[in-house]
Amino acid sequence: MEKQTAWDYALGLIKIDGLTPTPEFLEMVEKEIQGEMTLTEIEYSLNKKYKMKGETIVGQLEQ
Repeated sequence: MEKQTAWDYALGLIKIDGLTPTPEFLEMVEKEIQGEMTLTEIEYSLNKKYKMKGETIVGQLEQ
């Protein structure tokens, strides 16, 4: 499956849940589609932003 198609499905599922992706997230998605960012980098960025103090997030990159 093409990256664009995969992201279209993912974003559609997010919208079905009544959520709206942030402009920052959409920018990361576009960068991933263009090959400027990896899924791991997106995961790290989101974990860093939304991680709760003292909580360990599975799959987090080592700093």
